[in-house]
Amino acid sequence: MIVGLTFVVLALALAWALWCVVSAAVGQAPTFGHRVGLLVLEGVALVVALVIVVGLVVEGGRTTGAVVEIVGYLVAMLAVLPIGAALAHGERTRYGSVVLAVAGVTTAVLALRTGQVWAVTGAR
Repeated sequence: MIVGLTFVVLALALAWALWCVVSAAVGQAPTFGHRVGLLVLEGVALVVALVIVVGLVVEGGRTTGAVVEIVGYLVAMLAVLPIGAALAHGERTRYGSVVLAVAGVTTAVLALRTGQVWAVTGAR
């Protein structure tokens, strides 16, 4: 279930990043719609992070190193989008859309790695 949730974040992040890339390609600065998409993506990522943390506490059986790695990826995944939004807010040209696209791809990679670490370090 956890790996499936991380793939939901991955798919949403890549779709949103693609939208930002297309906007940058046509010379469009980030719009209100981009910011709404960012908030939705951040909300979904937050819910997934809470589910994973609860899973870590309830399931147990993972080494301390694996738990630290998973939590580190979750913290980074939740921090990337607000940082990207702040940087894009300062850059009100098409390059603001590029910054948001990079934040979306980074979020997707972090979600993928979280799911991979979860699957590999599962309780035996």
